[in-house]
Amino acid sequence: SAFRAEFRLPQDALVIGVVAQMIPRKGHRYLFSALPGLLERYPELQVLVFGQGPLLGELRGDVAARGLDGVVHFTGFRHDLASWIGGLDMLVHPAEMEGLGVSLLQAAAAGVPVITSRAGGLPEAVQDGVTGILCPPGDVDALAAAIDRLAGDPALRHQYGEAGRQRILAEFSIGRMVDGNLALYHQVLGR
Repeated sequence: SAFRAEFRLPQDALVIGVVAQMIPRKGHRYLFSALPGLLERYPELQVLVFGQGPLLGELRGDVAARGLDGVVHFTGFRHDLASWIGGLDMLVHPAEMEGLGVSLLQAAAAGVPVITSRAGGLPEAVQDGVTGILCPPGDVDALAAAIDRLAGDPALRHQYGEAGRQRILAEFSIGRMVDGNLALYHQVLGR
């Protein structure tokens, strides 16, 4: 309830989050292209776009041109994102290229299932069919199908979210990072 009040969303909203700098390679336009068809099946869909960047004006124009003003909400950069990310029903990150994707790890740690592209280091952050869904970069139909699959299956969202949370605890904790770095140092030093 606090999450929905903070972002002025209806209580029955199915909330997709996007956390990304507003630059071309982040792929916001692919999500916006997928939304009209999805809204026919899921009129309760709402999208929160977290971030800022040079494409903000262009992305706002794209949203307006598609008649999505009441569906897509630009929240800007939030210093308190970690407090709110767990309120999302899913995180969608349709990037064309990316390193690891810290926002994907944050979402997974909060138990949120992730849909992203099979690009760059993103498959390291999301296990396809286990913690989320990987799509070919730039494939609007595949992205729409992945969103449709999670939107229509709350149990699957929960399953992926919980698996993602457990994976973060097991593989991406600070202790695990320290152990990995120490092992690398020992290897490089020949010990």
